[in-house]
Amino acid sequence: MLSLVAAVCFGTASVLQHQGANRVRRRFPLNPGLLVALARQRLWLLGVVAEVVGVAAHMVAVNLGALSVVQPLLTVGLVVTLPLQAMLGLPVRRKPVLAATLTVAGLAVFLAIQPTVQSRDPQHLRDWLPGLLLVAIVALAGLGIALAWWGRARSLGLGVAAGAMFSLSAALVKTWGEILGAGGVPALATSWELWMALGCGLVGALLSQAAFQSGPLGGPLAAMMVTDPVIGVSLGAIVFGESFATGLLAVVQAAGLALTLTGVWLLATSERRSADGDGADGDGAPAGTPREGPGKSLTPRGLERKLTG
Repeated sequence: MLSLVAAVCFGTASVLQHQGANRVRRRFPLNPGLLVALARQRLWLLGVVAEVVGVAAHMVAVNLGALSVVQPLLTVGLVVTLPLQAMLGLPVRRKPVLAATLTVAGLAVFLAIQPTVQSRDPQHLRDWLPGLLLVAIVALAGLGIALAWWGRARSLGLGVAAGAMFSLSAALVKTWGEILGAGGVPALATSWELWMALGCGLVGALLSQAAFQSGPLGGPLAAMMVTDPVIGVSLGAIVFGESFATGLLAVVQAAGLALTLTGVWLLATSERRSADGDGADGDGAPAGTPREGPGKSLTPRGLERKLTG
């Protein structure tokens, strides 16, 4: 339940932060000035509030449950963006709804077959090394794509790198409960797990905001939502020794996870094609620019007025 609460909060935050990120001047990825500019955007700050609540629920969830269960549940956050956009007057088409159905159905299959998982506590840094290497490879590959390309490819690359950072941060947070139980606050305050988790979270936040500036919301959000559970499940197995179904049930469980990831990518594809097909508006506004009026989408300022009164 806490994982679902976190997913709803993250989906809400993504919609609000995407609007806020596209109202400030574009900057080079990892430029701290981006966060300074975003801090002046009311919509973006509302998204931060939602994200803080989501992070708190997520931190408790990963300490209570298996990483291989909590991280896949976060894909529900992408599904949540559909009714939220509909509530705010933004168009929602049939294909994204079908893709959301695939996402939820695949997730239900994956979780229904998942056996009761016992996570081991990694005692030494060497227990983390294979997982850290995996995250480094994925994050650097995403950054390489982002730095070499523009437009959609950049937003997807940044989304992949952000998803890897967020997943590693969640895995590190999972150890905080054990550290607190063994040595209290002083032990946690002096642990590398605390500071590396915070660092990964900050880098992930910078990458995600840069990704939101680089293209439509669906692309980078889908890249994050796909990378996060895949890395989370991998870290759960590699670092925490979490088990999965065996035999035929393992095939069914893998199919459920694949169905979930397919649904997530279809959500991104449908939004991207929609943005491409809109063309430029009559007043010279960029394709897909939201408008205000009867039967039309809200502008970011109209959306802000609707949310804040």
